[in-house]
Amino acid sequence: MQRERYPGEQRGLTLFLGELQPVVELMLGEDHLLWHAIRRALQKGTLEALRHARQVFNHQPREIKQLLSLGMVEDGPSNGPSRDDLLDSYAAREPEEFVSFDLASTADGDEPMVRLRHELVDIPAVRVMVRPGTLPSSAAAKLRAIADLIERDRRLLSQRFWADRQLHVEPADPGSAERR
Repeated sequence: MQRERYPGEQRGLTLFLGELQPVVELMLGEDHLLWHAIRRALQKGTLEALRHARQVFNHQPREIKQLLSLGMVEDGPSNGPSRDDLLDSYAAREPEEFVSFDLASTADGDEPMVRLRHELVDIPAVRVMVRPGTLPSSAAAKLRAIADLIERDRRLLSQRFWADRQLHVEPADPGSAERR
């Protein structure tokens, strides 16, 4: 008989796997190996089976683990608009221009990509969009990098700056884009 590595390990794993099982069933299906490992672990209830199911979860690709973790903490299915409803509302809008600061890479020290974009969205003065599953510390660091870039070159938010410039400005020197 195996012993718990820490007090409450068996109870914690049982609760975790009990919450995870319906999410795995919904997102991955009953034929997925993880679903079977969880079902077996919850039926047996042994520490060995519970640890094995957790290990199967841990060995899933990062994207799947993030998706499953998000599914566990969400309040339920999203009641968001359908794709067709969104497309209809976009079709009724006029394109608006805005300055986009994109920082997609995960490497520290990367500068945001700055460009003028046109979108069919209702744009407030400032909108921050962060992908679900992004670490809060990573999102905050990226927002700081964007704020630092704006502080270094306030012209980036000027309509005159973009009036006759290319649609993409290299972040290393935002003011050096060639005129057309």
